[in-house]
Amino acid sequence: MVSFVCNACQETLKKPKLDMHANRCHYASFSCIDCSVDFTGTSYRQHTSCISEAEKYEGKLYKKGKQSAQQKPSNTPKSTVDQLTARAQQLASHETSESPASPKKRKREEANGSSDKKKKSAWDSTDISDNATTAMTNAIAYVTQTEPRTEFADLKKKCVKLVTKHPQSKHSKSDAKSVFDQALVEALVGGKVVLTTSKST
Repeated sequence: MVSFVCNACQETLKKPKLDMHANRCHYASFSCIDCSVDFTGTSYRQHTSCISEAEKYEGKLYKKGKQSAQQKPSNTPKSTVDQLTARAQQLASHETSESPASPKKRKREEANGSSDKKKKSAWDSTDISDNATTAMTNAIAYVTQTEPRTEFADLKKKCVKLVTKHPQSKHSKSDAKSVFDQALVEALVGGKVVLTTSKST
């Protein structure tokens, strides 16, 4: 909010208090603190925006398009889960815009599909916890170790499938989905999972 100084009594005021102060202080005229412009009468009412601190102190060096460290975009995710979800959506939108897979890529995908049966049998032989969060944390660690290049969008699907299809599992699909975010945070904090990012071309 813009602040002003009364030129008569040198009191610093915020814009909503100016009218009240003008009634008390007979010879009041005001100056904007940020841009140092003098206002007489009630012309201060039209002064709704002002120069930024960066523009004031950087002078000729100020670049209008530059964003200062204090002015962060308001749509940035706040938590780790929000950041991971935003990244997953970004990857999913990138994935849908790509062209159909090349023959070499299809062969690799088929080869990976045939090895999934071996991986599932290794997972099926492990004991699963009755606690849904613990079971999901273990599934996340298993998938990230056996398939380190798994994209975030696929990670949730694979982990939910592993937990619900395990022979000893008593967890429903909705339970597994609901604890995924919490389990991922626990796995990251506990050091069971290390996320790596790859540059997309």
